[in-house]
Amino acid sequence: MNALSIDSGGTKVIGAVVTQEGDILSKVRYNIPQRDGDCLVEIYTDIFNQFRSKFQIDVVGIGANGRIDPVRGIILDCGVHANWDGRHLGEELRADWGEIPICIHNDCHCAIKGELWQGAAREFDVVAGIIIGTGLGGAIVDHGRFWYGSRYGAGEIGHTILHPQGFPCSCGQKGCAERYVSGTALWQNYNLQLGKECLSSGYQFFDRYRAGDPIALNVMNDFIDGLKLLMINISNLCAPEAILIGGGIADTRDVWGKTLAERYRNEVCAYMKNTRIVYASAGNDAAVFGAAKFAFELLEATERGNVS
Repeated sequence: MNALSIDSGGTKVIGAVVTQEGDILSKVRYNIPQRDGDCLVEIYTDIFNQFRSKFQIDVVGIGANGRIDPVRGIILDCGVHANWDGRHLGEELRADWGEIPICIHNDCHCAIKGELWQGAAREFDVVAGIIIGTGLGGAIVDHGRFWYGSRYGAGEIGHTILHPQGFPCSCGQKGCAERYVSGTALWQNYNLQLGKECLSSGYQFFDRYRAGDPIALNVMNDFIDGLKLLMINISNLCAPEAILIGGGIADTRDVWGKTLAERYRNEVCAYMKNTRIVYASAGNDAAVFGAAKFAFELLEATERGNVS
């Protein structure tokens, strides 16, 4: 049995054929030429047609940006792509692709699902996931079940408040965690402290940091403190066995991971000090695995007549 898995981010889309055993049979990557929902649907359709001609596709799983209703396949809101908010994506794709089962989930949820299935979180039942990339996302998982809340927005840790009256966020609040703990925050906050537009990517920031730039060192200290506070708050809220840290910025943990762990253990409540801090191990395939696993679970539930 094969799933077509699509990992759709802010700048790229990855499509892959994944078996029920977790083997990736084939994979393609597309850069997104413009942040527009119509453009994304064209890419998804191209991936679907490309793989359908070569492989048996039994089900489709998609990880996409935004707050998503996975039951109805609706993008509730996103803020990243034009023509995306409110889109009935599942219905639209089935009308074009035929009545193949399709499930759509938040991309961070897919990354965490992938780590639960094929990565670093396999041994844990209660996990809080933190995905640090261009932005900041997350999820809370209890014995395999994601907690969505009443509006499919539970676990949106990027918009919890770290610093009241802090930096303005695109969501309309001030002091959101995403403005301090994300790849974008690192280079933007560097520019703010420098007083001019100098950097435009996380890669450039880490070049400055590794060279010992004092502004970069200060920004990184704020990043570590922000992530520590976020982890303490999550620990007190849901008492996870493990905090899983993933996303592109997690790959730079050699320069901040040890300090983060020390600060967290020094300040978290005594009964939470043994919480495991684990880092994603499935790499860039985490969300691909996760979207596929969600898809296989949908297919199994459909066959049992147990789709809610």
